[in-house]
Amino acid sequence: MDTLTEELAAHAHGRVPRALRERQLLALGAELFAERGYAGASMDELATRAGVSKPVIYDLLGSKEELFRRCADLAAQDLHERVASAVAAAAPVADATAAEAQLRAGSLAFFRFAAEHRRSWSVLFAGDSTFTAEAESIRHRQTALVEALLTGAALEQGGAIDARQVAATAQALNGAFESLANWAAAQTDVTPETLTEWFVALTLPGLQLLARSASAGPGSARR
Repeated sequence: MDTLTEELAAHAHGRVPRALRERQLLALGAELFAERGYAGASMDELATRAGVSKPVIYDLLGSKEELFRRCADLAAQDLHERVASAVAAAAPVADATAAEAQLRAGSLAFFRFAAEHRRSWSVLFAGDSTFTAEAESIRHRQTALVEALLTGAALEQGGAIDARQVAATAQALNGAFESLANWAAAQTDVTPETLTEWFVALTLPGLQLLARSASAGPGSARR
């Protein structure tokens, strides 16, 4: 039994506090969007799962569109935390460097997240302008995380990368992550593990070159 379920059980015979009910509805809403997608999810189904009336949902969270926006924001936080935690816990194996281990761990966390949220992911990144702001928020968080990782990797090599090069590289990597996740949404036989191997094979040589140029000193990347 998870924490949310335990807290709800404690109020089984009494009024559920507003903040707790809101957390429940957001959690159930996220599950519903993941299962049915945005178009297939209904507030009637959410009300049934939560054991409340639709007016309660509208009072706490507003429309289905507003609910999806809230769920998307929570998903963005979850994605950021998963990738950051995976990178922080990455340990080199065999002859792999720390940077390679971090790239592999972060990539796997990203692709697993996208696979788990396949329907919601498609809604956010399939080109529908309705949720452009939410998609951009996720991109911004991921780009900032990748920039921090690239800068940290350069410092470990004893050098520093030009800030614009870091930003450009982070944008390129983030675009590749997103593009592969979108492609994989229609390729259900391609696992996150396989995507990770392909992604690392494609990007690692360039990142290694970037790290070497950073350790070689200022201006070496432009020679």
